Order: sequence, then structure tokens, then C-alpha cells
Amino acid sequence: MLAGTLAFIAGIYYLMQFTTLPPLWLLLILPFLFYLVHFHPKFRLLLFLFTGFCWALVFSHMKIINQLDENIENNDVFIKGVIISLPEVHHDHVRFLIDIDEIRNLNGEKIYFPEIARLSWYKNKVIPEPGEQWQLKVKLKRPYGFMNPGGFDYEAWLLRRGIKATGYIKFDKQNKKTGEDSRYYIQKLRFKIANKLRENLDKPLLGLVLALTLGDRSQLEVEQWEILTKTGTSHLIAISGLHLGLIAGFIYFIARFIWSRFYSLTQRIPAPLFASIMAFFGAFFYALLSGFALPAQRALIMIAVFLLATLWVRQVLFTNVICFTLILVLILDPFAIMAADFYLSFMAVLFILYLTRFRLNKHHEITRWVHLQCLLSFALCPILIFWFKQIPVYSVLANLITIPVVGFLVVPLSLVALLLLFLFPVVAQYLYALIDKINEFNWAWLKFLSQQDNAVIPVAAPNSLSLLLAIAGLLILMMPKGLPARYSGLLFFLPLLFPFNEKLKPGEFDFNLLDVGQGLSAVIQTKNHTLVYDTGAKFSKRFNTGDAVIKPYLRIKGVKEISSMIISHGDNDHIGGANAIINNFKVNKILTSVPEHSLDQKSEICHAGQKWHWDGVDFTVLYPVTETTYLGNNASCVLKVSSKNGSVLLTGDIEKEAEASLIKQYGDMLHADILLVPHHGSRTSSTKAFVSMVSPDYAFIPAGYRNRFGFPKKDIINRYEDQDVVTYISYESGELSAKFRDKHPQIDEFRTKNRRFWHH
Repeated sequence: MLAGTLAFIAGIYYLMQFTTLPPLWLLLILPFLFYLVHFHPKFRLLLFLFTGFCWALVFSHMKIINQLDENIENNDVFIKGVIISLPEVHHDHVRFLIDIDEIRNLNGEKIYFPEIARLSWYKNKVIPEPGEQWQLKVKLKRPYGFMNPGGFDYEAWLLRRGIKATGYIKFDKQNKKTGEDSRYYIQKLRFKIANKLRENLDKPLLGLVLALTLGDRSQLEVEQWEILTKTGTSHLIAISGLHLGLIAGFIYFIARFIWSRFYSLTQRIPAPLFASIMAFFGAFFYALLSGFALPAQRALIMIAVFLLATLWVRQVLFTNVICFTLILVLILDPFAIMAADFYLSFMAVLFILYLTRFRLNKHHEITRWVHLQCLLSFALCPILIFWFKQIPVYSVLANLITIPVVGFLVVPLSLVALLLLFLFPVVAQYLYALIDKINEFNWAWLKFLSQQDNAVIPVAAPNSLSLLLAIAGLLILMMPKGLPARYSGLLFFLPLLFPFNEKLKPGEFDFNLLDVGQGLSAVIQTKNHTLVYDTGAKFSKRFNTGDAVIKPYLRIKGVKEISSMIISHGDNDHIGGANAIINNFKVNKILTSVPEHSLDQKSEICHAGQKWHWDGVDFTVLYPVTETTYLGNNASCVLKVSSKNGSVLLTGDIEKEAEASLIKQYGDMLHADILLVPHHGSRTSSTKAFVSMVSPDYAFIPAGYRNRFGFPKKDIINRYEDQDVVTYISYESGELSAKFRDKHPQIDEFRTKNRRFWHH
């Protein structure tokens, strides 16, 4: 069964690599394969592989139908629909999912789009409840996310949740509640519970309890997330498979103990059967509280299969149980194969079962727990490195304390307190006070670990082959004691820990324009140095492009130290991610035109005439001049990077006045092979004289998809193309990479090279 399951998974994985979906007529091949296997069983694995491929194909076609009409994007429309999710409540907005029944444009014309959208409602006092029907004036756009090496695939995340559009609600007198839909009683219950908790609890306890009882992590604070990430315990603060398993196991043993005390009851229903039923319903109720989120669904399936296995009269191989669970989970959601938690949860269960049965069965309970945590943390390292490009060094120490504290104390007490909150609120408050004390102790421990030096070791991103080799090494290391050459499995970890990265030669450099939406961030690498030019925007306390885009990008490139960071000027879309970079990397020097922002004590004012030489590559600041009186965009630091292999001119947001000043001062010296187009392609910049003087071969335009400014302007693009300049726009290309190895830069578009069928 193991080989068949792996073939089924491989078929699904293969389909996920397609840039466009294959046609559905391929399903016609399946009956012929069944016929072939009937007479030639040796082709059974091929049947499993193609079955997985076909199921993923059908599922994917169902997921991507009914795309939002492109003509609707960025236009005001009226929608009618029902709220289907628990609203995420933030300090300045609320976000929720709405199942759209109809869309009408401002002329009243109906547009067919019966799909789910994710909406944000800013500066609005009303919090829509699940099940309410609303009419709203909105702006919608098709799913779109940043595309960068090492970055989060937001478009895949939206696809898995069936979200076909995102947008925001505009103020209008016609925005109103129009009715109720009784089908969403589970979400209504969750909403009432969330409101009750908000009325009775304060942060930070509120964020923890909401996460552990309802799976709503929107109220967790930024500092809490940082501590959880650095200690490798973020998997605990959610309704995860671990928590469902602990609750099911707790209920199973309690129910079996009580039921077996009554002989007459056991004659009717055996104690294991009764305990299994109670355990499943306990886990089912807990998953229901999470709104049956995808991780909870997977965990519930796994628990059901394991409980059935315990009732089976014959001995069942645990590998068969895992395989059966895997197939059921992937039938329910083939896209789970793209999620890190899918691999983490199954690998964790697999290693726990293996270790407890073959390696730790002779240990005392306490030593078994310690050994299990140490070995499990080591076993999960390859997946953590592959997905998150870092190793939380103190995760073993953190999980040794936090797993039992959260699993055996905080979660059960939170569920009991939740029930009492509606029956005996005074008693519930005492319980929550106890949970708060336990939580204070636990967070003090986690905070202490997270503040240690090198709490997280960044690792350059490996490829899939390195991951498979590391897992093979794990299997060798975990074999029974006494096996000769068992420790040779460590050799299989070397490609994972030391991935191959191209080493640049003197005079060579890479220029990378990152996709940060409506903003700017670029990274320049020479043989031994890295420069970051601008850091994109900060959208909220929770989200900035420094953490979301630049940090994972630098991690995947193996960068541990930034030689210099330049902040061209003080606009949020250029400086917003700077603090995130400073907090996560050693930055040796900062140049900026806005020293008043006090980014770091190493900050210096950038000005014309500053020069340095790295590995055969020259860096020269051309602007602003020291006596300039320009402010804002026209104070942007302008940098030229050049070597024997080519040159790049980075211009920030300079406008016509600054361009004229540069032409007057430098003339033909402005020429560059690649121009980072000023001010995102606005009409305030890129004058004909400036474009002609720089005379680039390529123009890179940093701009966000459907941005509210309409950048880049069409006439500006035409201006470059009229002078035979090849233009690239970051929202179309994703990360843009220019490799200067000889006199003709090699340009790669990340979105084009890594596109999958769900990408815009």
C-alpha cells in the first residue's frame, strides 16, 4: 500500500507543476489503465499515479472556473451576498469572506459571479455577522500576490480556500444588511462565542484563547508571533492536529476507564468502542469550533482512521493507517500537498509512531517524553529548513515545556472555561485567571529562549532533491540500534545544510528588483557583498514587505550580513520594511536622505560623490547634491552600479526637476544598461531628455497590480518603447533578476519561470 500511496501523491504533485491545466479528456485514459492492470498487475503503480493526477485535474478545474471578469477590476460595483466566515477584527478594519449572489455595475447591469470574495471594511463601526445578507459597494480584483524566490504563495493560499476575488468596501449610503441566512449556524455560534470572549477577556490572553478555542489567530500580537517563530512553537497556537489528538486521546482514556467500571454497560457496548465514539465526537466538536479549517479537517480524518484501526479485530500496520489517511486527506483537498503543515503533521505522526514503537518502548515515561521531543525536533529539521529557511535552535527546550502546558492544561481549561462562561460566568472568570497565570509562566519561558543569541539559525533554501536525501538520511539514522554504519545517514544532510549557491567572480554582480507591490525594493549582490536599496511598504503592524518579501529572499540566497542599505527617501512604500531588515540582519552601513527617521545609529546622509568599490564593481551616489533644497521624492538617493560587465541606474522616486539636475551635472555619464524607472512610471518623471540621456537597453518598473495611482502610465511606457527600450513591470514579471556575467545582462522573470496554473 505504501508504494501505491506514494504513486498517488506523485500524480497529484506532478499535476501541480503545470503552468496551464491539461484538458479533461485525459480522464478517458483512466478506464484503459484499469483494463490494462486487470491483465497486467505490474502496471498497478502507473494506475495509482494516473488516478492521483486525474483526481487533482478534476478538482483543479472545479476550483478555477468562474474567474472574475477583468473589466470589473478596480471599478465600483454593487454586490449582494452572505457573510460566511468569522470576521477578523483589527484596530482599523474588519476582514471577512462573503459568498456573492450577484454583482451589478453602477448602471444596474447584472454580472454573473456566484463565488467567494475576501473583503476588508475600513473605519467602520459595524461588524457583520456570519449568516447576514448584505448589499455593499466594493472594488474587487482577481487573486494576486507577490512572486519572489522564497516568498509566500498568496494566490495558492486563496485558491485552496476557494476565494476568487479580493477587495474592499467603499462608503455608500446603500450599504446595508438585507436579511439572514439560516444555513450558517455554526459560524453564528462561533461569532457569539468570540464576542463573549472579547467582552470578558483582555489582551494578550484574549488572543491566546481565541486561537486555541476558535482557531482565530487575528488577535495575537506581533511580539507574540515573533516569540513563537523563534522558539518553533507556532504550531501550538491554533486548533491543530496535535490539539485534536490530545483531546481525543484524553476523552478516549477517560471514557474507557469510566465505561469499563460498569459490567452491564460493557456487555452491550465494549469499552473500546464506546471510548472511540466519545473520542471522535470530542474531536469533532473541537474541529467544529475552528469552523472546520483545513488543518482541523485533516486531523479529524487522521483521528477517525486511527480510532477505526484500534477497533479492527486484526492487527493493522501503522504504515497502512498513515497511507489510508494520506489518501483520504488528498481526496478531500489535493491542494494540501502545497502546504507546509501537511508535511509537518504527517511526518510528525509517522516519526512519533515509529519512535514510540521501535526506539523508545523501553524508556520510562518521563525519559521517553524527553527523548521523543529531542528526536522529533531533529526529524522535522529537514522540512523546517526546506519551507522556512531557518532552524529554531531552542525548539526542543521550548516544546518540552510548552506542549504539555498548552496541550494538557491551557486547552482543556480553556474549553471548560468556555462552557462555564455561558452557564456560570463567575466560575469561568476564576478559570481564566488561572489560565492567565499559566500563560504568563509559559510566555516568560518562551520569551527568555527567544532572546538568546542565535535563537534562530538561517539556512539557505535547498532544492527538493536535497530534502529527499535528508529524509533518506533520517530513515537510516532512525533504524534500530546496532545496525552497522547507521550514522552514515548524517552524510545525506550535507546538501541540505550546505546548498549550492553560484559564486560570483570579481566584476560580476546580480541586480534583483523584488516584487513588493506598489513600492520599491532591490538587492544587488557582488562576490562578497550585498546591498539593499529600499525596503518596500509597511501595510500594518502585522504585515510589511521587509518580513514578507525581503527577509525570505535574502535567506534563500544565503545572505547573513548586509554590507550596505540605502533608503532613497522617506515615503512608506520605500522605507516601510527597513526596521524588519535591521532587526533580522547585521547591517553594516545605512545611507538615507531622511536621517530624521532615525533608523539606526549607523545611518548617514547620502549625497553626490560618495563612492565605494566591491569585488570589481563600482558604486557611486549621483544625487542629491549637498546644497540641494529638494524635499520628498526629489530628495531620493540616486545610485549607479557599474563594472566591466554592465551598469544599473537606481533612481528612487525622483521627478522632472531632479532629472534635469542629473542631466546638467553628469550628461552622458548617466548611461546605463538597466534603468530602474523613476517614481514607478508616473508622468512626473521619465522625461524624454532623461530617457534619451540614460539610453538604457532595459527599463525595470516597480509597480503594484491594479494600484490606485494607475502606475505605470501607458504614455510613459510608450516613451521608453519609442526609444527601443525593453520594459518590464514587476507586477507582471514578479521578481526581476539581471545577471551581469558578460556585456549582455541575462534577465529572468520569476513569475514567468515559476508560473503555475493558479497564478494570475
